[in-house]
Amino acid sequence: MRRAAPALLALVPALALASPQEAAPLQELPADAPAAPTVTVRGDMRLMGGVDTGFEPAREDGLGEHVVDGWGRVSLATDVKLSRALRLVVEGRALWRGGAQKGFEREKSSFEPFLGEAFLDVYTRWVDVRVGQQTLAFGANPFFAPTDVLNPRELRQSFVQLEPEDLKLPVFAARALATVGPLSVTGVWVPFFFADRYDVFGQDTALLQPPLGVPVPVSVDASVEDGLQPRLLETQRPGLPGDVGLRVTGAVGGVKLGGSWVWANEKQPQVTLDPELETLLRARERGEPVDAALLLSLQDRLSAGESLVTGRYGRQHVVAAEASTLVGPAQLDVDVGFSPSRTFYGDRLRPLRKPAVSWVVGASQAEESDLVYSVTYTGLAVPGVGAQEVLFLLEPGTARGRERTAFFHLLVADVGYSLLEGRLQVGLRGAFEPIQRSFLVAPRVGWRVSERVHVGLAAEVYGGPSFSAFGYFNRNDQVLASVRLVL
Repeated sequence: MRRAAPALLALVPALALASPQEAAPLQELPADAPAAPTVTVRGDMRLMGGVDTGFEPAREDGLGEHVVDGWGRVSLATDVKLSRALRLVVEGRALWRGGAQKGFEREKSSFEPFLGEAFLDVYTRWVDVRVGQQTLAFGANPFFAPTDVLNPRELRQSFVQLEPEDLKLPVFAARALATVGPLSVTGVWVPFFFADRYDVFGQDTALLQPPLGVPVPVSVDASVEDGLQPRLLETQRPGLPGDVGLRVTGAVGGVKLGGSWVWANEKQPQVTLDPELETLLRARERGEPVDAALLLSLQDRLSAGESLVTGRYGRQHVVAAEASTLVGPAQLDVDVGFSPSRTFYGDRLRPLRKPAVSWVVGASQAEESDLVYSVTYTGLAVPGVGAQEVLFLLEPGTARGRERTAFFHLLVADVGYSLLEGRLQVGLRGAFEPIQRSFLVAPRVGWRVSERVHVGLAAEVYGGPSFSAFGYFNRNDQVLASVRLVL
């Protein structure tokens, strides 16, 4: 099940397909909450299995596709309202996943328990404070906003089939929310660093795909390769001061307006290879003889303790303006953001630091209805791209040859309809990138067996050139079945 390239910062906000229904947040403490403590327990379990529509032969280099895949997610949360001024939430999560290539070669599975949202709320007359593991929201659009970069992302599973709330991972933070006259002011501090969760190789969600022509960085047994992924590309992690953010919103004539600023560490490393090491790797890939002097130089430098590969996390400032309003039964959202320096990737995933302007325009269903939809257009402009540079997956190779401002456009749509008093749901998610004409189409159908049991069937179809946003994954069309149990 190949999805979007998980180590490409430029595509993370663009390829995350938002649901037409926003992720349900944990309930805020109501004003008439009882003084005595109350406890609410909730959770769910989701299981999904997928089979590719075409079986690619098994490979031993770690780049073969899984022709069968499965994963399961479990969440269990306890919400304790201690008093009108205090609330405690603790959530545990677990992820299981497994897969195999054709003929059940290189089969593997893993189990990962981790902490979900776990925070303490303190409500006062002047300010509300939340401290602990939490999901933060900046911007009008719930998943595409330019300043919504404080939470790391889960990039190891399908963006199409995941629930929206599963894409953003909780992060330890202190958040303060205050009302100053007509304005709502939010301040956030994330003191500790948390990286995105992604795969480099060995999984269908991995960065390295066969069209790239880059070999896997290590050679190990399939049963242990996934355990190496979290640290494989990094050589240094950020420390204090961490990430900070500020958001101010207010209403003017029925329109909610706002602005935000974040200063944050990027959540994926900038990997840089030493020029001599890169020359050696390229020669080996082409089957050419290696210069003996080059080998001797590399050996001497390694013996001297030099680092030939670095993987460090950059920082970026992002400022953005936002607006949202209701127009009949629809909610309209607009976000515009600017970053003076952001990491993109060129040929062979070389990191490039460029300024960027991004914008998002979205419309979604705002009233209860059998028809639920969302349509989002997001764009990106990257000035100062050199004549010999090409932004990987964002622009075609024909763009090379002149200095330019690179543009990327993406249209994402999601529509669903309920029938038979809500027991049957049919829907379609899709995305289209017009510059290279790559696309993703994902029809789905679901049946509510009971209030607590839901089953579903879906498909994913990718298309486009090999180095386009979706064509990079077009060998991974598949059919999926799912079961969800609400606890």
